[in-house]
Order: sequence, then C-alpha cells, then structure tokens
Amino acid sequence: MPPTAAKPPDRERDGGPRTLPPGVYDEGYFLSEAVEGFEGYRRGELSALRRKHLAMISPAPGMDLLEIGFARGELLRACAAAGARVTGLDYSPAACAIARADGAARVVRGDCQSLPFADASFDRVFAGDVIEHQSQEGGVRLLAEMRRVLRPGGVLLIHTTPNRWFRRWMWPWLHPVLARMDAGAVAGMEAQFAVMDRVHLYEYSPAALNAAARQAGFPRTTRRVWVDPDLLRGGEHRLTRGLAQRWPVRMAGAIGGRPPLAWLLGNDLYLWCNR
Repeated sequence: MPPTAAKPPDRERDGGPRTLPPGVYDEGYFLSEAVEGFEGYRRGELSALRRKHLAMISPAPGMDLLEIGFARGELLRACAAAGARVTGLDYSPAACAIARADGAARVVRGDCQSLPFADASFDRVFAGDVIEHQSQEGGVRLLAEMRRVLRPGGVLLIHTTPNRWFRRWMWPWLHPVLARMDAGAVAGMEAQFAVMDRVHLYEYSPAALNAAARQAGFPRTTRRVWVDPDLLRGGEHRLTRGLAQRWPVRMAGAIGGRPPLAWLLGNDLYLWCNR
C-alpha cells in the first residue's frame, strides 16, 4: 500500500517566519528541478508553463516590464527578445548572478515587499511562483507594491502553485489511486511537495488569492482569479507526463478542469489585475 500523502504545514498558524533568508535560494536550488522549467532551461527553451506566461504578459516594443522573482531569468530574456524594456528583481544573490550572466535585462537585487522603483513605473508587472514564498501579510504587501509601481492602464499578473484546497483536501485521497497507476510520478510529486514545504510560507486557494488582492487595494471590478483548466499542463511537465498517458487520468482531467471541480483539482492559480 502506498504511503499516506503528507499534508502541508501551516506556518501562519504555527507562528513561523515571515520571510526566509536569501541563502535558502542558492545556485543549487535554481539549477535543479526544484524550480519549474529546469528541463527547458538546459535546452535553452521556455517550459510550457513559461510559454503560457509569456503569452499572457504579451511583451511588446516600448513596453516597460517588471518581473519579480525571475529565478534563472529565462522569461526575462524572452520578454527582452520581444522588444520590451525589461527589469528583473529577485531576493536571491544566486538568481541575480545567473540572470546577469546573460545580460538581456536590467537585474536588481531587492525585496519584493518594498520595491525600489518609483510609482507608476511599469506597464506590466509579473510575479510567478513568488507570493507563496511570503507570509500571508507579506503577500498582501507584495501585491500593494506591484499596484503602486503599475501605470494607469497597466496589468499585474500573478501565478502561484499549489492550490491550498487541492493539497489539503484532494491530494490525500488521490495519492493512493494515482500511485497504483504511476508510482514514480506520485513519488516525484511528493518530492516536489517536500521542497515546497521547505520554502513556501503561505499557500493560496482561489478565495485566499482574491482576498489578498482586495486587501492590497484592487477593486472587485479590476481583479480576476482563476484556476488553469489544463490540470495536467498539457502532459508536458515532468511530473504529469506519465500520468497524462493514462486514459482515466486524461478523462478525469478533462472533467475536473471545469468549475467548480477545477477549484479543487487545479494547481495553477492566477490573479490578473488592471490598474
């Protein structure tokens, strides 16, 4: 019988740290599967998820764009190649060193909860897989700072994973079922969850992400939260590739990608706000 899936720790309730030291995010962290897209990075390509983010951001010549928490910098390079004026900010000295080696964008080391930029500096502000590394209070500050540096008419985009509802309520039930189909894929997911438990301070549900945007000052009419209906990431991700070839999983993914099931089964959460 497969082991029982572990539930994520609740650091907010346990009075855990509000931030982690930057040394946690060292070169080994970024140049590994701990950070999404490493397979593509080694081939000089964007992962399927990062290609999706690039399309959502829609960089264009003359656009001022800020990416917060750029990790290895592959999205910075893609946005610069599209003609945008690109700035990247990261908390980690290792991330800055990796991205600076490419030289495609302006790279700044700084705190995402206190952005070192003037008000209304950017047309697009993107933070992929960053907000969950902040405390709940810190996540609201991050969003408020992103709002501050956005120009009128600008767009803010957030991606975060995993979905807290999925981790706490669905994964313990799905774990043994999926393990019988593909034990290796499930072991890989558990290993990835273990990394997340080490570095994530507050994981979001769709409702929690919407509430954070409201607290950061975005009116209801300017914000949208959704869960990506492509639950298996097109079968391209290293952790879903094997499972996506199983017809029961494909069928369940097609059905579960529709609301309201997607709110429980989807792990790619997005927040889009207009200024």
